[in-house]
Amino acid sequence: MVSASDPAKVTGDAHRTEHGPGTGIYLAFVPWILFSLITQHDTLKAAAVVALIAGVLIAAPAVVAGRPRMLEIGAVVAFVGFTIVAFIADPATTHWVARYARAIAALLLALIAFSSLLFVPFTEQYARESVPEKFWSTPRFKQVNRQLTVMWGCVFLAMMVSHIAAGAIDTRRGNTIFNWVIPIILIIWAVKHTGEISEAA
Repeated sequence: MVSASDPAKVTGDAHRTEHGPGTGIYLAFVPWILFSLITQHDTLKAAAVVALIAGVLIAAPAVVAGRPRMLEIGAVVAFVGFTIVAFIADPATTHWVARYARAIAALLLALIAFSSLLFVPFTEQYARESVPEKFWSTPRFKQVNRQLTVMWGCVFLAMMVSHIAAGAIDTRRGNTIFNWVIPIILIIWAVKHTGEISEAA
């Protein structure tokens, strides 16, 4: 047990275990999860509108605080696009988009993740909420969050491939395996690996 009288040890442990994004990042995935769930059981319009509302509510606090996060802003933009398509596009286009909606969403998540590497890795924006500012510019902090962002981007690409397979096969079994089982396994693996990488740092 680390005693309160050993501040160096406490600081060292905090530094070692707080390179990662923490739990805040998972809230940002809520609009995407809602979109996936509702698309399965309702119309594209309902899924897009609910996801857009959730996205705006989640993004608003950070925007108001002057710290907009790329993942949350990306969600708002993405679901504005889905909403426009759902209400304006012809039935054939809407049907196709609904069939591959989860694949498109996963692709958009991958694009957000990889494009954030050009600026600030999206996981770093969440890590800054729990890591003291003095560590933000350290090479290890940067390295860990680039690694995590690349990992999540690859997971999103793998999910996209799985969702495309589900749309192409278009059977109940295919939907269960490729739209749900494989993506859930990928997400669980990514969450676990995020924790392992953060703790190892």
